[in-house]
Amino acid sequence: MKTLITVTNHDLRQLLFRPETVKRLEAFSEVGWLEEGRAYTEQELASLVREYDACITSWGSPKLGYEVLRHADRLKFIGHAAGSVVSVVNEDVFDTPITVTNANPLLAQSTAEAAVAYMLAGAWKLRSYGESLRAGMWSNNNVETVPGLSYCTVGLIGYGEISRHVIRLLKPFRPKLLLYSRYCSETEAASLGVELCSLDSLLSRSDIISLHNTWTPATEKMIGSEQLRKIRDGALLVNTARGAIIDEQMLISELSTGRFQAVLDVYEREPLPADNPLLHLPNVWCLPHIGGFHSRLKPEMGNFVIEDLKRLLSGAQPKGIITRDVYKRLTPR
Repeated sequence: MKTLITVTNHDLRQLLFRPETVKRLEAFSEVGWLEEGRAYTEQELASLVREYDACITSWGSPKLGYEVLRHADRLKFIGHAAGSVVSVVNEDVFDTPITVTNANPLLAQSTAEAAVAYMLAGAWKLRSYGESLRAGMWSNNNVETVPGLSYCTVGLIGYGEISRHVIRLLKPFRPKLLLYSRYCSETEAASLGVELCSLDSLLSRSDIISLHNTWTPATEKMIGSEQLRKIRDGALLVNTARGAIIDEQMLISELSTGRFQAVLDVYEREPLPADNPLLHLPNVWCLPHIGGFHSRLKPEMGNFVIEDLKRLLSGAQPKGIITRDVYKRLTPR
């Protein structure tokens, strides 16, 4: 049994594959590594991969495309210690016997934590109160109030692992939960305690709106000027999904009116340019795409795919398995 780790970035390799993680893999597999900091041609990668039974990839790993995989007669497993696998495999991988998995269950938990943290920060107006205090102003508790998170209406756009974690984390606040998704059945929604509704209904009824769709051609700019105008005055918009799901120019225009506020972690262009108007609107709090950057969870992603490889070898189904249908809904990058 031989496993090739194709992570060439030194810092990422150190984060994902700590000595105890590598020992866990070496207990049942010989381990090979791509050279750090080197770019591999398709021909070089094909020649290397054909000697291995499993590959572990992550952000920045070279793509295991058709020309590579057609020579990989021994390869039975690709474990992606990251989220979307679109950057490392094409859809034709599902025409082979290779099992593809990723560590998205861990990333989903991290992103869900960030989303709920942003909801709390926005609902409690932490940014504006902090800035007021630095400016020498104290709050008047007899007059001023904050919306808060408890008992409000939260609308979730998109349904998947992140949404399920968000629903779980929100339960103690006893919100009314609305969900817009084509992939959640009425039965499943009822079991989760959420109400399925149309996008227009969700936008107009929610105190807090949180985006969790993957970015695909079907979802690009699905929130445009018409949808943004339906957001109620005083609401909070949170985006930890992808910036391209919202028409950013229309978002800037609508937020410039001051009708509602936003906490944004993702943007059409990243890094966010210093002259982007979003950075200078008083009702917008911009974060630098940190939603999946949980320092305690990221090191577990290497362990997660290794455990999935062990499950496959024992005849069990891996926890992070990716099917063709799931692949089609994944964000390109």
